[in-house]
Amino acid sequence: MIGKVFANRYRIEERIGGGGMSLVYRAYDQQLDRAVAVKVLRGQFGSDEDFVRRFRREAQNAASLSHPNVVQIYDVGRDDEQYFIVMELVEGQTLKELINAQGPLPIAEASRIAMEILAALSHAHNNRIVHRDIKPHNILIARDGRVKVTDFGIARATTTDTVTHTGSIMGSAHYFSPEQANGLPTDEKSDIYSTGIVLYEMVTAAVPFQGDSPISVALKHIRDRVVPPSSRNSEVPAELDVIILRALEKEQEDRYPSADAMREVLEQFAIDHAAGRTHMSSGDFPTMDLRGMRGRKTRRQVESGAVDEDDADEEAERKAGRRAWIWVGVIALIIVGLVGGGVWGFVRYLSVPDVEVPNVVGYTGPQATDLISKAKLTPLLADPEFSDEPPNTVIKTDPPAGYKMKQNRPVTLTLSKGPNLKEIPDVRNKSLEEATLMLEGEGFKVAADVAQRVNPAEKGTVLEMIPPQGTKAQTGTEVTLTVSAGPLRVPQVVGMPVAQATKALQGANLVVGNTSYAPETTKARDTVLSSTPAPGTAVAANSRVDLVLASGPSTVGTPYTKELNVPGEMTLTYDVKIELIDVVNGVPNTTVVFNEKRMGGTKVTVSGQFFGQASLRILVNNEEKNRISLP
Repeated sequence: MIGKVFANRYRIEERIGGGGMSLVYRAYDQQLDRAVAVKVLRGQFGSDEDFVRRFRREAQNAASLSHPNVVQIYDVGRDDEQYFIVMELVEGQTLKELINAQGPLPIAEASRIAMEILAALSHAHNNRIVHRDIKPHNILIARDGRVKVTDFGIARATTTDTVTHTGSIMGSAHYFSPEQANGLPTDEKSDIYSTGIVLYEMVTAAVPFQGDSPISVALKHIRDRVVPPSSRNSEVPAELDVIILRALEKEQEDRYPSADAMREVLEQFAIDHAAGRTHMSSGDFPTMDLRGMRGRKTRRQVESGAVDEDDADEEAERKAGRRAWIWVGVIALIIVGLVGGGVWGFVRYLSVPDVEVPNVVGYTGPQATDLISKAKLTPLLADPEFSDEPPNTVIKTDPPAGYKMKQNRPVTLTLSKGPNLKEIPDVRNKSLEEATLMLEGEGFKVAADVAQRVNPAEKGTVLEMIPPQGTKAQTGTEVTLTVSAGPLRVPQVVGMPVAQATKALQGANLVVGNTSYAPETTKARDTVLSSTPAPGTAVAANSRVDLVLASGPSTVGTPYTKELNVPGEMTLTYDVKIELIDVVNGVPNTTVVFNEKRMGGTKVTVSGQFFGQASLRILVNNEEKNRISLP
């Protein structure tokens, strides 16, 4: 992908992020001479109309927004079967990375970031767009501190009535609103809830609810009360506790009426906190016990400033005695009520009959949901999974069939997405190494036996693939490749007998052309001296190759007879060797014609014949003493 140019304009430089649906790259806009970010839909989703539709929706939703806290969209398109979005490049890090690196953020910083998130959401809501996936991973913090909201991939206009899609719940479970977890209609209040979770995480470095699975976390959003953030971080003021807890109310109508309303409350809190007018939950501020209060009116009075701190203290002093007795009575009534209610609830729980989870594996989603409901249990849908079963049929339940449980308890259904079919990418004209990386990157395997075929293409280039490119197959499918063995070249036949050379040429799909002889006396007759074209030359199949053959050694030479004097003193005996050096066509041939002991000064006669330029070399005790040219 690095170096690829989209739309003849955006050159990919490096990968900077990504998720399960897309990858994000830093790129260079060659027309406007600027750095941009390019989000590319992952290849395996390019043929999935739903993913393409969501990807386009992200571009359309974000492009309709123009706000300092929303990542700006510049362009969207499709290039070579790849869908992409070009957007503003934000240099910095995600809010999630910031929290992981620093832990709980300072209260003032967390409030500022939350206000900018709410400003972006207010702009989106005013344009009838609900984000539906607010989480720290989708909040970018620029190097200058600016906050940018991104990833409108599952956002929808407020006219859309549900967040479910083919029975699955989308988004991120830790930041779900209760209505999202239930698959119920969503509106702007869902974004407010998710923002409350993000603000909670900023001041505590933890999300309110954890679980072993997305389903268990989703159930906690629906059922469990939020532990106030101040119980996890004592630095969180009581006023901020109240703001966050209202954003995290289970019922939509109990949350802030709008993103603007929550932002205004946060702004006032930030002013008060900077002026030292906020209080820790462990202090004597009248709202110190608000974490235990569930009355909506009391919380909203505190938020709006309707309760004055000094007035509350004076009133408390005047009515201390009377209030003490009142509270004693109230507490006694509460204890009696709780005990009685607890006993009643416990008995009622025990009285709920057990029912057995029916076996709905293999049924369609609607059929299984109906059977579970008829069994007086609550069906929940998990994210679909790939399987060999037909799409939208149940492949497993949790708890499994036959398990006995109380009525109205949840049973999670997992539906099949069908086989994990992907389109085999076209790797023709790629090198074998590049083709292997591409196929394995998409989940396919390359067959161990790679066939080769002579071809003008560079050696190792993929020529054919089975199954062919574009075929939809399950991941893990083996793809057989045929690669080029390189172009046909004239084999090396020089030095071979003509019969052997003929076989070599025919084996290479070439034809022996004209043959001629050259006067070569040092090679055996019919030895190949040269070929035309020369060895190694690229040629087409069935091309003719002409050969030049050796005529063989001559049988008639030039006779010679020479009388030579042995060098040395006449009183001494020496090892005398005489060699005939005969150079034929530049090749020297050496023959020993005399090798005996002789006294210095004596005469030795040698004779024979030569065929080229010849000389006699005289060696005494293996040391050359003289050389005489012939004739």
